[in-house]
Amino acid sequence: MAASLRSLQIRQTLILIVLTIIYLCFELGFNARLLDVVGGNVKPEDVEGVEFYGRSLSGIAAALVVLQLMWRRRLKNGGKGGTGPGWMKIIVCCVVTAGVVFGVLKTTVNVLVNTRDAEFRRMAFNTTLLQRSLVGGSLQLQGLVDDPTLFAKPEGKSFLALFPFLAVSVKHLDERMGPAKEQLVRANVRQVAGGPAGYYDKYQEAMRELAGKWELYAGIIPDTDAGLRAKQQSSWQEYVSSLSRRGWQPHSVPMRRQAAVVNNVRKKVPVPANWKTDDERGFRAAVKRRYTAEAASKGVSVRGERIPPGLSFAAFVARPGVQAELREALKLPAGATVQAAYANPAEFGRLFDQFLDRQTAERLVEYRASRTDFENGGRFFHEGKEAARAAIVPPVALFFSLLGAIGHFSKLLYLIATVVLLLLAMRRGEQAGADGQLSRRSAWIATGVLATAFAGTWGVLSVLDNNVTRSELFRQMLDWTRQPEPDSTRWNIAGKAILANITHVVAVGQGYSYPVNEAIRIHVLQGIHYGYHAHQK
Repeated sequence: MAASLRSLQIRQTLILIVLTIIYLCFELGFNARLLDVVGGNVKPEDVEGVEFYGRSLSGIAAALVVLQLMWRRRLKNGGKGGTGPGWMKIIVCCVVTAGVVFGVLKTTVNVLVNTRDAEFRRMAFNTTLLQRSLVGGSLQLQGLVDDPTLFAKPEGKSFLALFPFLAVSVKHLDERMGPAKEQLVRANVRQVAGGPAGYYDKYQEAMRELAGKWELYAGIIPDTDAGLRAKQQSSWQEYVSSLSRRGWQPHSVPMRRQAAVVNNVRKKVPVPANWKTDDERGFRAAVKRRYTAEAASKGVSVRGERIPPGLSFAAFVARPGVQAELREALKLPAGATVQAAYANPAEFGRLFDQFLDRQTAERLVEYRASRTDFENGGRFFHEGKEAARAAIVPPVALFFSLLGAIGHFSKLLYLIATVVLLLLAMRRGEQAGADGQLSRRSAWIATGVLATAFAGTWGVLSVLDNNVTRSELFRQMLDWTRQPEPDSTRWNIAGKAILANITHVVAVGQGYSYPVNEAIRIHVLQGIHYGYHAHQK
């Protein structure tokens, strides 16, 4: 019986090994994708989308641990003649565990974000500007690696993900970035707009919309115009109704009465004198002529200004009301003049510079705001909260993903060690226990493998370095993170030291593991994207 239980134990452990390997493949593939997302200038919704998969994988990881413990208990109790937990109970516990871990991780991030003070939100808001400037190439940090391709490499992506969180700890950050803040904001506005070419596309879109208004104003009305078609239909129906009151249809008007009918129609619709009473196409064309003439004679009002009829498109664009509407659409300052067309890029470049001037001035108000503006209810509270989330979520997500990978890699070695020890015991002919489990000595060896693998991996990553972590800037930022406050307790100091160690491990671990993780994602998992598409970036 004991030998049979030992065989079952080996089979059970082999199944757990397979499940753990499958989980590790998805976790490592996710880790590579996560670094692609958070290691650059992406939208918050991109991070939130991929984080759903991260929390799900963390929940599955916890469920696998519960499965291992409960399945072992089931086997152990069965060997002693008792009854272990049923499969339904095991499945329910695994599902509940996955759900609880998913919710706890989401709540943890929300608590971390919501409990930050106004100064953290203000600093995070400014550091995200620095991060975007690094990605856009408008900012270079003294003391960092002198490599223009750094942020396309894994270690560079890790630094970008960690940078806002690290930069929040920098003393007197405002004074350090103050002289360059306007330049950075202007460069960021330029990048977001897509440069002159991207802004020109927006200009063309505004002019196409304005051209449609001018065509209506000038009486250039297409046959598909909804107002025209409604007028044509109602006029034809009115004509048909007037005939039906005499018992006629358009095709059955008596010859002797056709001239009178045509004259009566011409009082409302300018059909020609030789118009045939059943010529609906000609009738509709006449309605269009009158509708167009009426539209052209009315003129239009734009921003309170009545524009007289008969203006060319260029003259229409030059009207003050139209200019005010274009300035609003193109986010231009008061006094800027938008032309109907530009002869060369230099002329349009002056308009783009005016756009940059206005947008830079407006954004600088945000980046120069005081702490009170980021208080709850302040005018920039929402922006500060989103910046705090952008500073907190990437390092937290990378940490939990790396922790899950190291933990389950260690567990995989533990399971393999368990199988090896069970097989060695069988080969040596050792008597199996009543429950078929490992002997106490073998169990301690397997547990030692688990602890050594985890501590060894973490320790190696703690002492290893890459191009970024060896840089003077990164070491200085870690020192700022460790620096205690005047009223810090020993617990606070220890916490800062642990946080600095975690930051170093994440920066090194992500840099070294990315090539392997990305290869698994592409080749083993067939390019699974985890809810994020690189072309959106």
